[in-house]
Amino acid sequence: MATDKHCKNQHGAPSPQQCMEHYGCIYENNHLITLMVDPADGSIVDANRAACDFYGYRLRDFRRLHISDLNAEGEAGDRDFVDKAMPGGEYLGNQVFMDRHQLAGGQIIVVEIHTGIMTMLGKTCVYTVIHDVSERVRSEQRLRESEERYRDLVDLCPEAILVYSGGTILFANQQTEKMFGRKKKELIGKGIDDFFYEEPLSSTEYKKLKTKGSMKDRFRIEQRFIRHDKHIFDLEISGVPIVYEEEVALQLVLRDITENKKELERAVKLQEHRHAVAFPLENRAVLDKIYIPATTLSGDFFIFHKIDDEQVIGIIGDVTGKGISAALSISALRVLFLDSLLTSREPVQVLKDLNLKAGQYLGEDYIAGCCFHLDFGASVLKAAGAGINEFIYVPKAQAGQQITVKGAPLGMFSDSEFEQQAVAFGSGDRFCFYSDGMELLFEEAELGRDYEYLHEKVAGVCLQDDCTWLSLNIQ
Repeated sequence: MATDKHCKNQHGAPSPQQCMEHYGCIYENNHLITLMVDPADGSIVDANRAACDFYGYRLRDFRRLHISDLNAEGEAGDRDFVDKAMPGGEYLGNQVFMDRHQLAGGQIIVVEIHTGIMTMLGKTCVYTVIHDVSERVRSEQRLRESEERYRDLVDLCPEAILVYSGGTILFANQQTEKMFGRKKKELIGKGIDDFFYEEPLSSTEYKKLKTKGSMKDRFRIEQRFIRHDKHIFDLEISGVPIVYEEEVALQLVLRDITENKKELERAVKLQEHRHAVAFPLENRAVLDKIYIPATTLSGDFFIFHKIDDEQVIGIIGDVTGKGISAALSISALRVLFLDSLLTSREPVQVLKDLNLKAGQYLGEDYIAGCCFHLDFGASVLKAAGAGINEFIYVPKAQAGQQITVKGAPLGMFSDSEFEQQAVAFGSGDRFCFYSDGMELLFEEAELGRDYEYLHEKVAGVCLQDDCTWLSLNIQ
């Protein structure tokens, strides 16, 4: 370290030999890169071994140089160094400043220079300790460039993005201006609540975000915000922990899903309307049904089609996926199902035709289903399975019987084979068809129970999957 203390001891002034021994101990053998500079003309009086190794000059070469000879700019004079080390020509304590030096081999480096004053053998010199900070400067430059690229990239993003910490906005991209109704520079240093208020029923995750201002893991939540001008936004907020300007923060992506929500609500109403239908031949059978989506929009479906006054064909199924994607697949399947009925009314043939069409039109969206045909004139039910491979026949006043109909889900294999079973029925008998969500909640024997039992048991249960159960009570 540079020092402004004179060379002395407790007993009296040291001899020249003692002074040089002390000098060699604390200077020559020091691992720090150290130079002694004459403040009068900037000449280098001495250099320690570490300085010689670092700069690539021999000691005798160093003693012929001025401090300005090390300066990479070339035009800076000796006074530039002295003015920094001794501002105003006076020693005002240790000084620290940056410079660019050139090594003997021509390499340019960035150095941090620490200076002080040392008097040795009656001569006052600027005691100079030099640190190579080239890598640190490069790292800082890379960090600045990285942050600039981050800002440029984030500004191009079509979604609103904030960097948020401790309830305060640290950064906002261009898209936030449209959502917040303010210039992004007006957002910095403020909180989200300064511009929006949320509906009273906030999600638990969002309450954590507000109170803590940070989270440890990635997350995705939905929250409705109402801007102070009463404009309503339904937002999907995705967050990931980051370090921003050396501060732990969250990068929040705020995606406006208001229109998606409206589309979802319309799809839910349409789905509810379709599933509110009664059995087409009410004088022949009475339908009891349980239909409970696990989420807002179900992947389960059922369809009935009246062939004539004696026959009804139907299908119960479950498509892969959830939400709007599942609803679109169900709508497509309805069209394909009715189209398949133009060629055959036999459940096994309908499934074969649907299997080919599913591969053609639905891509990798598989459909589990069970197709059944009721002929009330012949008093026979025929059923075939494609991923939903069981149904229950409950003869009047008897225990239910599980019937298996083998077959892979529709669209999984182009050459799938489907098994069909025929069951003769009479008045008072029942048939129960169900999706796999019901199998997660009930034992096999329970699925043949009556509507009141199942409905009471499923009420309030946290569902893992959509649940659909149909009971056809033969009149």
